[in-house]
Amino acid sequence: MSNEYVKFSGTNPFGTQAKLILHLDKLHQYITTGDVDSPVFMEVGLTNKCNMACYWCITENGRDNKFGDQLEIEALKKFLYEFADMGGKAITYAGQGEPTFYPHFEEAILHAKKANLQLGLMTNAVYKEKYNKLIGENFEWIRISLDILNAKDYKEWKLVNGVPTIIKNIAELAGYPVKVGINCNIGPNITVEHVTKLVEWVDGADEIAYLQFRPILPRYYKEAEATYKDTGTTEINSEVWEFLKRHANNSKVNLSDDKRDALKNNTAFDFRSCEGHFFEPILDATGEVKVCTYHPTNSNLSFGSIYKLSFKEIWHSKQRKEAIEYVRGLDYKSECQMCCKLCEPNKLLDFLNHPEECKDINFL
Repeated sequence: MSNEYVKFSGTNPFGTQAKLILHLDKLHQYITTGDVDSPVFMEVGLTNKCNMACYWCITENGRDNKFGDQLEIEALKKFLYEFADMGGKAITYAGQGEPTFYPHFEEAILHAKKANLQLGLMTNAVYKEKYNKLIGENFEWIRISLDILNAKDYKEWKLVNGVPTIIKNIAELAGYPVKVGINCNIGPNITVEHVTKLVEWVDGADEIAYLQFRPILPRYYKEAEATYKDTGTTEINSEVWEFLKRHANNSKVNLSDDKRDALKNNTAFDFRSCEGHFFEPILDATGEVKVCTYHPTNSNLSFGSIYKLSFKEIWHSKQRKEAIEYVRGLDYKSECQMCCKLCEPNKLLDFLNHPEECKDINFL
C-alpha cells in the first residue's frame, strides 16, 4: 500500500490509537489550544520495590527491592480525588515495582473506586490470597506477567517460586467480573514448546480472557542491548513469532505486532515529538508526576511533586511547561526507550499534527 495517504497504522492489540481517537474532546483541546485540561488516564507506580528480579525487567533502572520508594498514602488519596475532579477517567497500578507489594494496597484501591476512577492492574500475581476478592471486585482488568509454566525455569529466571501461587490466584479470580489476561515476554530463552504449553493451558482456562505475547524490549540504558541506536532494529525470536502467527486466529491469542514490527522494521520512533503525555502521564513512587516511567532519575521530565502541590497546580505549572519543551528536544532514538508506552499515541498525534502531509484530505 502506498504511504502517500496512510501515515500511521494502529496494530497495538489493545487499540491504543483507536481509544485515543474516541476521546474527541481531549483531542480537540490539544489540537486547538496545544494543551488539555486534564489527562484521560494515568499509570501510578505505588512502589519501587518488587518481590522479584526479572532479568529482562524494562524498568530495572527505577527498581530498588531493598531501599525503594513508596507513595505516602495520604498524598496518594488526595491525588486520586484531585485527578478525578479534574476529569481523569482511569488509572493503572503498575510502576517500577510490584503494586501488590505496596503496604497500603487496599486503601489505594478503595479510595480510587470512591473517586469513581476505573482501575487496571499490572502484576506478577505472586501476592497474598486475601487480595483476590479485592482485585476481583474492584478492577476492570488484571494483566499477569507469566512467561512460562515450568516452575523450575520460572524460579531460575525470576528468583521466586511463583508458578503455583499464580495459578492458584487466577483460579480464585474466576468467580469475579474482573477480566484476567496473561502476558508472556518473548526473549531468546523462550521456545515453541514453552508457548505451546501456555496456549494450551489458557485455551482450557475459562477464567482467562486472553494471552498476550510481546517481544522483550532492548533497554536504552543497557549498553549491550542498545545496538538499535545505530541500526534502528533489534533481533527477535523469529521461530517463536512465526509459530504464534500461525495461531493468530485463536480468539485468546493476542500478539503485540506493533512492537514486533517496530523492532524488525525500524519504526519504533516514527514520530517527531513526544506528545502522548498530554493524555497519559505517570505518577511514580517518589510522588513525581512525570512524562513517562522510563527515566526515573531525570528531573527534567518531572511536572512536579504531589507532596508539594495539588495535581491541578502541577498540571498548570511552569515546571510542566518546561518539561514539555525538554522532552520535545530529546533525540528519542539515542535517549529513550524503544517501543515505550507513548510510542503508539505519539505516532497518531504526529499524524494529526501534520495534516498538510496527507494528500487530498478533503476528498473522503
